[in-house]
Amino acid sequence: MSQKRKIAQGAASNVIRIVLSTLIALVLPSMLVHRMSPSEYSAWVLIMQCSGYVALLDLGLQTAIGKFVAEYDARDDQTASGRVLSSAFSLLCVSAIIGAIAIGVLCWQVPQLFHQMPNSLIGSVRISILAVGLSTVIMLPFGAFLAAFTGLQSYGFPTALTVGAKVLSSAVLIVLLFMHKGLVSLACVLCLFNLGTALGQFLGWKHYISKKVHFALEFIDREMALRLAKYSSVISLWTVGTLFVSGLDTVIVGHYDFMNTGYYGIATSVVNFMLVVIGAIFSPLMPAVSSLQSTRTPEQIGDLTIRATRYCTILLCVFGMPFFVGAYPVLRLWIGNEYALKSTLFLQVLIVGNLLRQLAYPYSLVVIATGMQHLATMASIAEAIVNFSLSIYLVQKMGAIGVAIGTFAGAFISVGLHLLVSMRLTRTTISIHRWRFVSQGVLYPLLCATPSLLLLPIWKKPVTVTALSFWGVIWAAASIFIIWFVGVTASERQTARAALSRLSYRFFPQI
Repeated sequence: MSQKRKIAQGAASNVIRIVLSTLIALVLPSMLVHRMSPSEYSAWVLIMQCSGYVALLDLGLQTAIGKFVAEYDARDDQTASGRVLSSAFSLLCVSAIIGAIAIGVLCWQVPQLFHQMPNSLIGSVRISILAVGLSTVIMLPFGAFLAAFTGLQSYGFPTALTVGAKVLSSAVLIVLLFMHKGLVSLACVLCLFNLGTALGQFLGWKHYISKKVHFALEFIDREMALRLAKYSSVISLWTVGTLFVSGLDTVIVGHYDFMNTGYYGIATSVVNFMLVVIGAIFSPLMPAVSSLQSTRTPEQIGDLTIRATRYCTILLCVFGMPFFVGAYPVLRLWIGNEYALKSTLFLQVLIVGNLLRQLAYPYSLVVIATGMQHLATMASIAEAIVNFSLSIYLVQKMGAIGVAIGTFAGAFISVGLHLLVSMRLTRTTISIHRWRFVSQGVLYPLLCATPSLLLLPIWKKPVTVTALSFWGVIWAAASIFIIWFVGVTASERQTARAALSRLSYRFFPQI
């Protein structure tokens, strides 16, 4: 199977997962905000955020598994793939122990971290963080088995497992909300599903890919563990940077401006949805480039990066800009007028900051795939420092909106340093003409945002569902027109026509 086809299948599989997850994302937060008080919902947001920190203790090891398994699979070296999986699992077990200790400390410090939280919620929050956090800790090493699927560019089982767990857990949470259950009951359900997912990851590996990627304690190899640790050590700096960029923002709001935590959490949930969509579509690029690296020149890899950036910019315009210009009417239809009024400004600032930041996402994936991440770390560190320090300063002056402004400032620094410094340092492996990157990868595709911007005067006013639907159709038609004639090249249009023709013939051969 060609690499283009593998990338397309991986992206398609991820898109299916995102579409189904989106349905859940639309229903669950709306149920939560309508069946919880603002204080309870703010507490729930913090519980999810704190337990989510455990995932950061992966420290890039799952990325390393995907890269090295992809390389060894291309060489048909199953023994080496087994050493990668087994050694990474042992390293992740160490991370899990650290995570368990961190969860315990976090539970102990809840009153000090969130001193504005009502006393009646502290006990429930402690139990909930413990339940969700420790189950996430157990999931951490088992994530290695799912990462092996990524290395093999096999996405069917991971998609089915992820979607199945999310759909079932959300359904149970909704039932509990209708039964007026509290935070602890909701957290215990998530705990059980986390444990079930961990078991499912292991069983899926055993059933589908154990013959291609072996796992056993005797395969744990010190040399391989050191190689994995060396590769992921730089990625771990990126992970720490991510913690300061987007991992601590909700907690900072919870500490300094607790009553706005729920409203800020709504805004971040929308932004996270956009980021998950972009990540799902482009994540197959990393293992594909890893397997292609030995057969492609730096110029070819650079061209691939610019092309991927162009696609990414188009998708950012399609997914992000409507949320920016139509923030209030979209939020009002979704979660009601009160939350929409207080979440709109947070959402608009966060959307702009993350749109800017994601312009460098394909480049970052290619850097990791080629093992050049140590030359592009400056941007991640600088973004983390600017974002965190400015957020702490501004939240005390302006409240929660200051944290969102810190996100935007950090993103500006990150993209600027990638463009001015990182691309120059990595040019021996990823040869990118920076003006081509800016013009072809960013500026031309940004024209796809024009229909969204033209709707801004309309969506600033109160809009009915009927009017929103009408203008939505106009927006979609105009966006498709610009994407087709500006966003993609003539050869890509020809390829798309041929693919559509084959697809139509397959389903309608008599026509």
